[in-house]
Amino acid sequence: MVGRGAEIGAGARLDGAVIFDGARVEAGAVIERTIVGFGVRVGPRALIRDGVIGDGADIGARCELLRGARVWPGVRIPDGGIRFSTDV
Repeated sequence: MVGRGAEIGAGARLDGAVIFDGARVEAGAVIERTIVGFGVRVGPRALIRDGVIGDGADIGARCELLRGARVWPGVRIPDGGIRFSTDV
């Protein structure tokens, strides 16, 4: 489900995701089985799987949030700030 005013970038993939109003998912991001709150920004090539992203959070490019990760409202994670894989 994609909310009103949400923007989904080229090549982004959503699978079982709930994207609330005003969220922006940038190019190449992958979001699986995750709830993305109001006004969230998910940067390019980020991977979020089985998580919950609070309203207004900003997830940087190439971040990986896996296995039940929770990001509180308004939190900013910089580009590459959280990764589980070694490829950058």
